Amino acid sequence: MDIEQQSRGSGAESGTSAAATRFLRAAKLCRIRDVEQLLVVSALVRDLSALIHALQKERGASSIYLGSSGSRFADDRARWQSDAKALEAVLRDRLDLVDEQLDRLSSGAQFYSRVAIALHALDGLPALRGQVSSLALVPQDSVKAFTDIIGHLLSVVFEAADIAADPAISRALVALFNIVQGKEFAGQERATASAGFSRGRFDGAEHARLAQLIDAQNRAFRIFAEFADPAHAAAVRTALADPAVAEVERMRAVALADDARHGELSGITPEVWFERSTRRMDLLKTVEDRLTEDLRRLCEAKLAQARADLEQADGRAPDAVMPVAMVLVDADPILSGQDASGLYAPDGLRPKLMRSVLDVVQAQSQRLRDVSLELETAKAALNERKVIDRAKGLLMSTRNLSEEEAYKLIRKTAMNQNKRIIEVAEAILSMSDILRGVTAGATAGGG
Repeated sequence: MDIEQQSRGSGAESGTSAAATRFLRAAKLCRIRDVEQLLVVSALVRDLSALIHALQKERGASSIYLGSSGSRFADDRARWQSDAKALEAVLRDRLDLVDEQLDRLSSGAQFYSRVAIALHALDGLPALRGQVSSLALVPQDSVKAFTDIIGHLLSVVFEAADIAADPAISRALVALFNIVQGKEFAGQERATASAGFSRGRFDGAEHARLAQLIDAQNRAFRIFAEFADPAHAAAVRTALADPAVAEVERMRAVALADDARHGELSGITPEVWFERSTRRMDLLKTVEDRLTEDLRRLCEAKLAQARADLEQADGRAPDAVMPVAMVLVDADPILSGQDASGLYAPDGLRPKLMRSVLDVVQAQSQRLRDVSLELETAKAALNERKVIDRAKGLLMSTRNLSEEEAYKLIRKTAMNQNKRIIEVAEAILSMSDILRGVTAGATAGGG
């Protein structure tokens, strides 16, 4: 009886060991697939980063072009537009490959939605460029349109960071996202100040906007420093210590001073501002490129490690396998070597760092959710067009203007008052009763 029980127990243990081995192997295969997909995503992030940088330059040049009524930066705008078109073609080719290689990311519905919306936004670039070329926009409208497109591209980068399951890769992606986000705020600052320097003065709204953008940059760089490895953090500090950055700080102070509202800009031209602020952004782009390359290497190293683990697991007994959390900790050079407090989260992140990741992800998710979805954006654009058309019609009927003359008057007023065209159109419609009353009175008086 004892022998029979022993035999049954031995068989049960053997079956349990075989099942554990199968599940362990399945887990390691899943890990290999996840890292392979992240390697594909890292290449996509690199191409997104390159296109965003080119569009940031085109946005700034377009702002100066419009602010100077087409007399400045025409050649620069054409050159950067050409660069952006070439990089857009590269990105679209990459997305075709990604669609074939990813084999549908787990928890990737939001990622695919962001990609679809970003592609739709890119489809609107030709029309936007045509409007800039014909001076049909004011700088604020152009900056907003380019910023919306760049925002959709940035949201794809963010979703890539959000789907990363590996702690080290997740940290690298969060750091990369924040350096890209900080540089985007710097690009918006460049475009906003370019319009003011082109016009020869700044107003209160621009002062408030510039202050917000400076604060946003500083916040993004602080988050970057929390998640970046020491070498990358040091590279950013070196970039921001460049003499060109000190010049940007000086010109910022001029733009934000009260005297700037009255045209006292200390002789700063839009070309000088653009050149210095572009130098600052190019320095940040160098660090960004280093991060994307190191991310690719990290993914390749993690993939090689995962494949080696699979080979070793095939010849190892299940009871020799360490818990998953401890494997992640030991495999992560940042996490290994910590004190033996045992205070690690299940995914390999220390509790303090895990809370930081969650805080950042939640805050950035909320910010990105605030961006209008495709349908809402289309509706808003259509409503704005209807308002502008109604304002043109009102001016045509009350001022005896042609449609082209009415639009030029609206645009000129927007330029003079440093407002978006839609804001001027709404103001005109709010005075419709007064305008029609004046016209009716003039007609009666003439009769």
